[in-house]
This record gives sequence, structure tokens and C-alpha cells, in this order.
Amino acid sequence: MDLRIVEWFQGFQNGFFDIIFKVFNEFGDELVFLIVASIIWWLISKEFGYRFMMIFLVSVGVNDIFKNIFQRARPYTFSSVESLVEPTYGYSFPSGHAQNSMTMALVLKERYGGLNKWVNPVLFTIVGLVMIARIYLGQHYLTDVIAGAMFAVGVYYAFIKLAPYVKISPIKLFYYSMPLLLIIGIFVVDKNYYVAVASMIGLTLGYDLEKRFINYQVKAPLKIQIIKYAIGIIIALLLKEGLK
Repeated sequence: MDLRIVEWFQGFQNGFFDIIFKVFNEFGDELVFLIVASIIWWLISKEFGYRFMMIFLVSVGVNDIFKNIFQRARPYTFSSVESLVEPTYGYSFPSGHAQNSMTMALVLKERYGGLNKWVNPVLFTIVGLVMIARIYLGQHYLTDVIAGAMFAVGVYYAFIKLAPYVKISPIKLFYYSMPLLLIIGIFVVDKNYYVAVASMIGLTLGYDLEKRFINYQVKAPLKIQIIKYAIGIIIALLLKEGLK
């Protein structure tokens, strides 16, 4: 049934849909995350930026753990399905793009959902289009994208429910959690998990050192904001390429 659904979506294939879904496919990728995260971190709030990035990275790690448990082959491995983009690395279940986009939507909704009545519909419409894109492009089954979205909800609400019981700072909590993450890495032999954990370590160390020794102010004149963002996004993109 899952395979037939992918084939059904690809039955509508044409140049217009190819472009549309390739665009929305990017909303579940690391590049959009880096752009959004760097805007928040450098221009809006370091605290919220750290929270946004950590929830996202934990979600990535969880996704990769379950990918390696289920080890489901992707739809394009069947002759009846065409990969309309460069074939995605790794296993199929659950969908990382669906989980990434849902995670970002949930965290952004938390802070900005009340600003305008259109914020939430736009956020979750994008999530839905990312999910459809992953099926249409031959990278995932319907159950993959549904599971990815559900895992994102689970990770996010785990943070929400557990936060009141945590009596130490998020930085200390991560330091205490590092041995567990490294032990898990012994069993989850996959580059995506290692990249997620390495990113969490680098992010937390950077955030900790910045708070201790620099403590720059987020608010600044427009010229300074532009310079800060340019530096931040360049560093982020260089790190992204370096961790490939």
C-alpha cells in the first residue's frame, strides 16, 4: 500500500510540480534550519536561539536512532519509483525532512504563534507540503512522513513536559547528558547521529563560553546587525560543509 501511494503521487509528475516540491523539499533540510537559527541567534535572542537549535538537534539524533533501528529502504530503490532529486542518504523511516520541518514549526509556533492569525497556518502548511514533497520526489513513504512528524511532536513535548522538573541550567544539563549521548554513539554507527551530537557539543560550548567571556548584545544598529548576520551565516555554512 505504501509503495502504491508513492506511485500514485508520482503519477502527477510534471515540470511545474517538480519545481514546487523541490522548493518545499528544502524547508526540511539543514540549510533552512541554519538560516532560521542564525537569524534568531544573532538578531533576536540567544536564549531562544539555543533552545531552538538544541530541540532541533536532539530531534535529528532521535530520528537517526530510529532510522538505524528500522533500516527501511527508500521508495526509489524500487524500479517503479523515480528519485526526482539526488537520492537521500540513509534509511527511510522515519522521515528526517518531515521531522525537521515539524520540529521547527512547533518551536517557532511557541514564540510567534500569537503574533498573527496567519503564522500557525503558514507554518503547518509548509510542514504538510514538505511531507508531500518527500513522497512525490520518491524519497519517502506516507508512513515515513507521518512518523517523522509524530516523532517531532514527541520530542518537542518531551522538552515542554520535562522542563519544569529540571532545576539546573540547560547548559549544565547538556554537559551531564554528554556521556549518555556518546555511549549511544557506540551503537548508532551513523554519520548523521555523530554530526548531530558534535553540533550539540559545539553549540553548547560556544554558548557557554560566549556567556562567560563575551556576552554580546543581540540588539544593535541595523549596520551592525547586517554584519553580525553575515558573519554568522558564513560561519554556519562553512561548518555545514565541513561536517559533510
